[in-house]
Amino acid sequence: MKLSSILGAGAAVLVSLTLGCSAERTSSPAAPALSPGIPSFGAVDENAAATYNWHAGDPFLIGLNPAFGPDVAEASNGDRVTLSGMGTLSIHPKSASGGGTFIHTNAAGVVQGAGSWVVTELLSFQSYGTSPATPPTFNAGKAQFRVELRPAGTSLVLTGILDVECRLPLMKVPGGTEEGIRLVVPGVANFNKSVSGNTVMRTVG
Repeated sequence: MKLSSILGAGAAVLVSLTLGCSAERTSSPAAPALSPGIPSFGAVDENAAATYNWHAGDPFLIGLNPAFGPDVAEASNGDRVTLSGMGTLSIHPKSASGGGTFIHTNAAGVVQGAGSWVVTELLSFQSYGTSPATPPTFNAGKAQFRVELRPAGTSLVLTGILDVECRLPLMKVPGGTEEGIRLVVPGVANFNKSVSGNTVMRTVG
């Protein structure tokens, strides 16, 4: 995250990330607008209690395949954000935890900022179900978290929104679902093009 831009923008920063998991990547819509949206609890387990571990380009995924992490997204000016994280989410009752690290680089690959982020609230979750091509605990779906980002070397604590989206092979998912992450920081950058990396949600209860 570009620290000079963040300092100029102040603490009122919105961060949105969209993450996906799949053996295949799909084309990103042109300049998608990422925003919180209305909570929607699942095509699967809509009214039932459930708990998932979510992974985004983290050591668990890298252990399956080194190409599965970390997650990278790119802005139109060539800036990139690299992100890794993991945690837990539950529905009925609704809760979430976890976090990870991020690095923001410019088009030349020079680091503009880096730090950690944590989940503070689950805003919504939509399960897309399981796939016959993956372990039965692996789920596709989309979760939305409220997060706090803490750039290293500063006292800033930035509030944002994290969308985690997982796509699995051999199953139908909503149109526009894509692999990887997308990050929006108004006034700083819109990392709206997913470049690489994977995520997954694993049923644990």
